[in-house]
Amino acid sequence: MIDLLAARDGRHEALVRALGAGHAATLFVSLNIPGREKTPPGAEAFFSWVARRVEAEFPAAVRLASSFDALGPCLILGLDGDPRAVKRRCVELESGHPSSRLIDLDVYTPTGAQIDRASLGLAARSCLVCERRAVDCMRAKRHGYDEVIARTHELLAPFLALRT
Repeated sequence: MIDLLAARDGRHEALVRALGAGHAATLFVSLNIPGREKTPPGAEAFFSWVARRVEAEFPAAVRLASSFDALGPCLILGLDGDPRAVKRRCVELESGHPSSRLIDLDVYTPTGAQIDRASLGLAARSCLVCERRAVDCMRAKRHGYDEVIARTHELLAPFLALRT
């Protein structure tokens, strides 16, 4: 648990440094892997696939930081586009492939304000297991731990044979 807290702190510090780079938008790319194991089999190859897709979507992006910590891999990019437009494109990426549900693409303004789906009038993220809102399923504990982890492994399965 201490490793996870230290990783969160380290990521926050990296984000603060990235926000100071002077870009109109800062994109924080990470994985949304539930459970204790943040890099189960296939996760690293999946992240590499995600990073390639994101960098192809935003070819002018500047790589400000990348790391691998107790929470898994992450990447911070600086972009010179409107943060709201960047977030809309990120939501498309988060929805474009079944496994994309495991992607977290967080967009920040230069002041550090996060652009979320609600601020764009978009629906909240869906649950990993069903089509309901993820936050509702988590609060209601609709799905058991084993079911959520099994679904995560199913989503990562196509990436098991890929090289990072």
